Amino acid sequence: MKTEKEYLLKFQVLQRISNFISSISSLHKLLTLIMEESKSILNAEASSLLLYDSREKVLFFEVATGEKGGAVKTIKLKLGQGIAGVCAKEKKTINVKDTAKDKRFFTSADSKSHFKTKSILAVPLTGKGGKLLGVLEVLNKKGGRPFDRKDEELMEIIAGEASLAVENAQLYIENMKSAKMAGVGETMLSLSHDIKNILNGLTGGIYLLDETMSSVQGEYVQDGWNIVKTNVNRISELILDMLNYSSKKKPLFQKVELGNFIKDTVSVYEEKLKEKKISVEYAFDSGLQEVMMDSTGMSRVLLNLFSNAYEVVPEGSGKIRLCTECMPGKGCYSLKVEDNGCGIPPENLKKIFDIFFSTKGHKGTGLGLAVVKKIVSEHKGTIDVASEPGKGTVFTITAPTDPENASKKAKS
Repeated sequence: MKTEKEYLLKFQVLQRISNFISSISSLHKLLTLIMEESKSILNAEASSLLLYDSREKVLFFEVATGEKGGAVKTIKLKLGQGIAGVCAKEKKTINVKDTAKDKRFFTSADSKSHFKTKSILAVPLTGKGGKLLGVLEVLNKKGGRPFDRKDEELMEIIAGEASLAVENAQLYIENMKSAKMAGVGETMLSLSHDIKNILNGLTGGIYLLDETMSSVQGEYVQDGWNIVKTNVNRISELILDMLNYSSKKKPLFQKVELGNFIKDTVSVYEEKLKEKKISVEYAFDSGLQEVMMDSTGMSRVLLNLFSNAYEVVPEGSGKIRLCTECMPGKGCYSLKVEDNGCGIPPENLKKIFDIFFSTKGHKGTGLGLAVVKKIVSEHKGTIDVASEPGKGTVFTITAPTDPENASKKAKS
């Protein structure tokens, strides 16, 4: 039977953690304070909080207290790996009284930090519907004693409050992102007619000036004009991507001869390819002829992917390969854009389709691949990427040859 003193301790812990949550706006600072409090309350030598990355399916150290806590920040654990990984996978409290006798113990953290872990108490962080958020750990109870059932109960109280803080913070970030994008979409849609008129005016003006520039003498005039054309083209690409991303209209599906469509679309790069001495190869499936697609939308997809490949392949030895393949019995086809460029680092592969994520610095908007994914999804298709740093990248689009009928079949 619990004593009045034990109930009072639990209430005080709950009250202190609740006060942290209500008074601190920075999630990292809040979690750091919670873990420092956990270490103090449970009289432990160190404590850590690992958050769960649902995309990569790994746990990473968000907070690690103690003198040598910073050394473990680069470690990532898979579900089931180490005490924390098992705790996360099984979503239950694990109290290891002697790590030397437990095969689940992950020794790499100690090797990196030069910290000797003797005992661990790990508690899962879970949100609504049992969603995994992370794991709390305290290490080595001072005085050499193991953590007991009272410690487990206190940690579970702290974990409940920490879970609430993490889930609320994640929900806030998602809502802010959605609200921001909704605002961008509505603004772009309301301005789309005027923007298109401005673009048409710029394009027409460039055409007329190009016709007369050949008679104008002066190296600097021509150089300056080339800069103007390059930047007008960049503005056009950005605005078209913004309009495509914010557009809510349904695709206009029409029959398209796929091979000719691909060649015609990338032909705008013909001069640039010659200047950079980049070769383009085509490998079209002879059994795949006409497909149904929104040619305006899919041309944006192909140009975005081709432009990315063009930018990363080496001058003089660059290769871009465009392949199509019929998928008999599935009513689908695949379109691949392959390059022998620098490749994409593994840590970026799962982020490249995220809105506003870019590896191009000030040259990138982070819209291109987000637009690609949106348009492909509107065609009831998927897009995948495979890449190896230093060797190249392959983007693979898989889509129904007749998206409208594929959608009807799925509903029936």
